[in-house]
Amino acid sequence: MKIRSIETFFVGNPWKVWLFVRVLTDDGVHGIGEGTLGHLHRSVEGAIRDVSPIVIGRDPFDIEAMTQTLSRDVYADGGQIKMAAIAAIEIACWDIIGKVLGQPIYRLLGGRCHEKLRAYANGWYRCERTPEAFADHAREVVAMGYTALKFDPFGVGWRTLTPREEDLAVDIVR
Repeated sequence: MKIRSIETFFVGNPWKVWLFVRVLTDDGVHGIGEGTLGHLHRSVEGAIRDVSPIVIGRDPFDIEAMTQTLSRDVYADGGQIKMAAIAAIEIACWDIIGKVLGQPIYRLLGGRCHEKLRAYANGWYRCERTPEAFADHAREVVAMGYTALKFDPFGVGWRTLTPREEDLAVDIVR
């Protein structure tokens, strides 16, 4: 089995874009990986395009050798952009391996750590940026069955609340 092609695609909306790769093998198995890096998604896409010739033709099961080659031989620093590109390809290779072996990736990476994890609500706080609105929305989320919420009183409203209002918003939601 050899990697035949790598393609990138974006999923998102104007305020957040996620970068995904699809790594396709000559056996027709494909894996999906994610390499989002904030607003640098096009830079990561370019890095993936640049390293693709190094990856195409390799065995997706040889993850360690492949990531070492990409880390060492692509010696221009590249920093986070390079590492996001490598991570996206590596994740896609793990996806391929899991599909071929019929195993979930967590098992390939050493097994389960938790029987279950509590899900938290995120994004519920897009409302009027007042402590009272945050509290009202938090109650709605709890009524939907969530027992944990991710709360960002600042978000795109950075510096629209006074420090006292920020503290009050956090206290009310608690």
